[in-house]
Amino acid sequence: MVKDLARRMVALLAVAALAGCGPSLQQRSLEPGPLSARRLVDAAAAAGYLAREVIADIPAAARSGFEFRTFDYGDPLLAELKRRYRLEEVVAPGGDEWTRQLLLKDWVAGRITNGAPTVEARNALEILELSAQGKKFYCSHFAITYLQCAQALGWQARKLGIDRLHGPDSLGSTHHGVAEVWSNRFSKWVVIDAQSNLHFEKDSVPLSAWEVRAEWLRNQGRDVDHVVGVPPDRRLRNPAIVWWERRDEDETACYFWVYISDNAVSWDEQGSAGFIFPQDSANAGLTWYQNDYDHKKSRLHTGYLNKLFRPTGRLEDAYWTVGLTEVAVDSAAAGKIFLSLESYCPNLTGYEVTIDGGSWEALAEGKQLAWSVGEGWNRLGLRTASRGAVRGAETSVGLLLE
Repeated sequence: MVKDLARRMVALLAVAALAGCGPSLQQRSLEPGPLSARRLVDAAAAAGYLAREVIADIPAAARSGFEFRTFDYGDPLLAELKRRYRLEEVVAPGGDEWTRQLLLKDWVAGRITNGAPTVEARNALEILELSAQGKKFYCSHFAITYLQCAQALGWQARKLGIDRLHGPDSLGSTHHGVAEVWSNRFSKWVVIDAQSNLHFEKDSVPLSAWEVRAEWLRNQGRDVDHVVGVPPDRRLRNPAIVWWERRDEDETACYFWVYISDNAVSWDEQGSAGFIFPQDSANAGLTWYQNDYDHKKSRLHTGYLNKLFRPTGRLEDAYWTVGLTEVAVDSAAAGKIFLSLESYCPNLTGYEVTIDGGSWEALAEGKQLAWSVGEGWNRLGLRTASRGAVRGAETSVGLLLE
């Protein structure tokens, strides 16, 4: 499942397992690769110490094979959106990032009226301006407004199309537009349905669209909470999607089909964006249809008709990670372990480090860190910093050395 992208690794290493790792005071390169307990043990030995214990809290990073076009922070459209609607003030009451992201959801839900559009709008500025004049809009307009407002505040977000499983023999499509926002608190994408002021949780953890789908496939979503609003005005409601009328299915059924637009800047369906289209054993060999109301029948999805679909069986292509600090051990010498850092983090300004529980400081060397270690516990924390004062999830390591 997608939440496995944020899995934690804790390694407690016995002294006997380290017996072959004798100290070396010569600086030497080590086997390249992601940070792991084994590499940390080798690095400690090369730095002149025996590692009695290693505790590594390392979120797993994933990279997509597809390009994703996102806004630059400070883009004129986003800057005007943030200024005109005082978005920083909208989310300021939130005590943490996730609450602020929910406050934005609540705000978007209250600024746009649901209904059949009678005017065209290309972006959040136009949607909000026309909404203030009494115009109505569909789900995708809510999604694009949330997406662009989130990016104006420095959060990464994207637009999705979702639908229930149905055949070609009726008007069975419940095609819906939603957004996903990257949560640094949970180290994952979270689905946001701003049209209904809705998100989904399981065991108090918010879910991505793909996780909602997994829950529906598992037991028709019986373990999923449908959460409307933001604390303290938080309500559980099912159904919660404002237009959901089916009584034979839970509304989580709407998440069987999922595509992710690879373009957060332009959201039309005429070729400016491709649709990353994850495939697995549940949808392999099946075809996605949409309703053709004019002819009172189903038709092939726009993704097929306009050659927009980018099918993939690799989930990381759809669920890449954002702002996670990837750490590799490069070399070690007497009392030092040399690390190199990397991250997929749009609008990255740098990395921050905390040593032995001290304050967070900007990393002066950019992507390189010389970690000075000594006897006893050595604790290191790393995170990304990006524009909008956004901080990524923490990667932390502890070494007990002698």
